[in-house]
Amino acid sequence: MKKQFLGKATLTVAATAATVFVGDKVVNADTYTLQYGDSFYSVAQMYGMDVYELAALNGKTIDSLILPGQTLTVNGNNTSQAAAPQETAVAEQPAAEAQPESSYPVGQCTWGVKQLAPWVGEWWGNGGDWATTAAQQGYTVGSVPTVGSIICWTDGGYGHVAYVTAVGEDGHIQVLESNYKDQQWIDNYRGWFDPNNSGTAGTVSYIYPY
Repeated sequence: MKKQFLGKATLTVAATAATVFVGDKVVNADTYTLQYGDSFYSVAQMYGMDVYELAALNGKTIDSLILPGQTLTVNGNNTSQAAAPQETAVAEQPAAEAQPESSYPVGQCTWGVKQLAPWVGEWWGNGGDWATTAAQQGYTVGSVPTVGSIICWTDGGYGHVAYVTAVGEDGHIQVLESNYKDQQWIDNYRGWFDPNNSGTAGTVSYIYPY
């Protein structure tokens, strides 16, 4: 299922509070109205939540279709509301104390996977280079998809990488990725698909986090 999102918009939070049940616990939570360009991942980041926790809190999985105008129950603090004063404070600090930037350009597939899998190293190159670089650094690389692994397409050019979130018995997978068809935010764009016949050229391999 493909999400018809057009771009990021100003973030708004509904004022309504909600009481939800997580297991046998009662949790007080707020609600958030989805905007164009939102995904489970972006909303989870905004509230300091785990993306899987956010989906489960709403009776969904991270692969469920969500659309602008829908309301999600959230359980956390909206970090975007405090962004302005924090940015001012950081700007006044000495340059030596600034946070290091990622080696992967924001919005690219490599950046997206690094956000989802912090164990990925810096300077692994383009997506098409990742399997070779990871193997050189001692990571196991293979041909079988597993949840939590990184799929790499080597097409002789830049290649592409994505983070595997589900694996079916028929070999089809689901992924979270960025820069799929120039959409430069992280989301599940493809639903279930065959990684060996996906329209992404090149040899397929997987990097495992162990």
